[in-house]
Amino acid sequence: MHFDEFRTILQPHLDYELDPGSEQGRVIMHGENPMQVIAGPGSGKTETAVLRVLVLMFVMEINPKSIIMTTFTEKAAKNMRDRILTYAGFLFDQYPDLRHQINIYDLRIGTLHSLCADIMQEYRYTGYQNFRLMDEMEQYLFIMQHSDFVQDPDRYSPIFEQFDYLFLGYDPLSGVRGWRDHRYPPNQWQRTRAAMLLFNRITEGVIDKDRMKRAGPAWDLLTEAYDQYHQQMTLHQRCDFPTIQQIFLEFLNSQVGRRFIEGDSSEPEIHPGVAHVIVDEYQDTNPIQEVIYFTLAHNTRNLCVVGDDDQALYRFRGGTVECMVTFDHACQHYLGVRSTPRYLGVNYRSHPTIVNYCDEYIRSFPVMRIEGARVEGKPQLSAGSSITGTYPAVAFIRGRTIEDTAQNFARCIRYLLDNHIIENANQCVLLMRSVKESPRNAGHFADALRDQGILPYNPRSRQFLEQEEITVALGAFVSIIDRNLQGIGGVRGQHVRDNIGRKVEEWIRAYDRVAATSPALRDYVDEARQAIQTKTQEIFQRRDRKTKIGVSIGDVYYHILAHEPFGGWQEDPERTYRLGQLSVIFEQYASIPYLDSPGSYRGDLRASRDRPAISFGWLKDFYNHLVGRLIASGMNDPEEEDIIAPPNRLPIMTVHQAKGLEFDFVFVYGLNRDVEVEEAIRLEDDFEPFRQTQSYIHMTQEQRAAQDIVRFYYVAYSRAKWALIHLVPEAHLRGTPGFGIIGRDRQRFRIVHQL
Repeated sequence: MHFDEFRTILQPHLDYELDPGSEQGRVIMHGENPMQVIAGPGSGKTETAVLRVLVLMFVMEINPKSIIMTTFTEKAAKNMRDRILTYAGFLFDQYPDLRHQINIYDLRIGTLHSLCADIMQEYRYTGYQNFRLMDEMEQYLFIMQHSDFVQDPDRYSPIFEQFDYLFLGYDPLSGVRGWRDHRYPPNQWQRTRAAMLLFNRITEGVIDKDRMKRAGPAWDLLTEAYDQYHQQMTLHQRCDFPTIQQIFLEFLNSQVGRRFIEGDSSEPEIHPGVAHVIVDEYQDTNPIQEVIYFTLAHNTRNLCVVGDDDQALYRFRGGTVECMVTFDHACQHYLGVRSTPRYLGVNYRSHPTIVNYCDEYIRSFPVMRIEGARVEGKPQLSAGSSITGTYPAVAFIRGRTIEDTAQNFARCIRYLLDNHIIENANQCVLLMRSVKESPRNAGHFADALRDQGILPYNPRSRQFLEQEEITVALGAFVSIIDRNLQGIGGVRGQHVRDNIGRKVEEWIRAYDRVAATSPALRDYVDEARQAIQTKTQEIFQRRDRKTKIGVSIGDVYYHILAHEPFGGWQEDPERTYRLGQLSVIFEQYASIPYLDSPGSYRGDLRASRDRPAISFGWLKDFYNHLVGRLIASGMNDPEEEDIIAPPNRLPIMTVHQAKGLEFDFVFVYGLNRDVEVEEAIRLEDDFEPFRQTQSYIHMTQEQRAAQDIVRFYYVAYSRAKWALIHLVPEAHLRGTPGFGIIGRDRQRFRIVHQL
């Protein structure tokens, strides 16, 4: 198919002219060798990447199976896959014979983690067989149970001292901030979190363990702890997200991996090799991912990366904007060629005033003009949307206090609805750093919306454990297995024991209130408790060495849900998602094997050998590990992938949640944020001497911290289509202005309109 035919078929379905000489056209029609696409906000980068894949398959006749396309989330991958299938359908309608020549479903598209697993299983790689891939929750639970770093704190105390900054945050379990008394180690939940951060950093940062081991006692112990954790994962056939990338890199460098990359001329349809690699959201790539992408592209050099350095947000997850900024250096290092830069600088999303404001904002800070802070040669943004008008597209709402500001904000939303400027509250969004519904964060704003009859939608408010259906379900569960809370006595530390005990008592009280009007549920709980007591009595009397009762925590939970009021509650989609998420949490906990017992199942209730009751050890582990984890880290509500916010609900989001989204009206709170060197930056510097990959940029911690804050606000501001509105309590304008204000210049900020 010629490109002109391709363009004729798809042009009616596109929002812009598909011209080969345009910014998008040059990207789509790029030939061989690496290409870096720097795509500003609202520039249609996803659409451009999708069209490039289609051109490769339909115009350049590249085998879909030899094309790899990765993106940051499963949701984004699904979006890309759906677009490709839709556009391919239009092409097939005009050229039906191509359906037999081009198998769209052979295209390798997904997150890197999912592709790693799929490809290694397809090639039956012996280094990755029958492994269970753990998400963050399951990794946390596994580390707590199986890592000596957590289980033997006295031995690993030098590591705690070396990385004491990992223990500075507020701990909901102990009720204190920071690690106050160094005579004692941090608690096990704090140690588990620190172990996850350190182990993941070693893997994702491509750290040389031999060099690290020689750096001193703390580093030697950290190497030992890391190796022991990986031995336990292998023993129990588990794998975490960073490690699957490490194993995949080993696969690529193996004989079977080279066959995958280079292809097999004797079976070209089955093993066509890797012809093109296209990476979306490259600005949040970490070092091991960079190595993987260049290894995949080594045979053909056809690596296309798409992203925007100004929208890098994920340093806290190990991402480094350096991969985007220094892509050309990496191309020369790994591939021996220069990359071709392409710029998508036309914003098709926002009002021209917003586009100009965002561009001025990102350029106004001296720290963003340091060499290496941004991709070289980046052009200014220009407006290309059809949105026009002389109304205040960039404005601010002020208030004397946070409460006043929140009330003014809610009144503004009510005005927009009542005057039919918007038809639905979900056309707006409130963006914040933290959306926890506390007085310092989203609390006043959520309350003010409710006062105006507008329901907020805030699934990441960390309120999962406070929702009625969750507290009642957990209260019913505990009432069955441990009504008198005997197992709480096994929780370590008086403060922690008291906090966990109070929370569990809240759950039981919530259940008791509902049980008073739900006789079927009450009867089931009483009967289940009695049945378990009878089972434990029989095992105790027989002095049976087999202590399994024959009931799992999943059985108990699903029987609870079979009774009212859960049946009625499950007619509400949000309650259904939460109850489903709780079932996933129970399953994940149940799947964690016992120490040194591969294949064991923690989800079976066990009887005590010493008394007719559920095993004290089982209950102790349940409270220490699962309940403690839920309280220590909090839980967000599950979110339906295809719904940004339900109708007539106003979303309250973190900026990270809003990445890649757009809203008619964007309200941003918290402009007074100033430089704070966070633990991710300190970890970067501590591990820098041990990196195996080359580092091309060197900046101070304060410079990187400031740049991260500027990028944070830039992402927030560039979500807006019709209006960007700052929410500013007077206290936020006192003293040194924060980084949310252009150039940190209060007078320039006041130029925008006040509502």
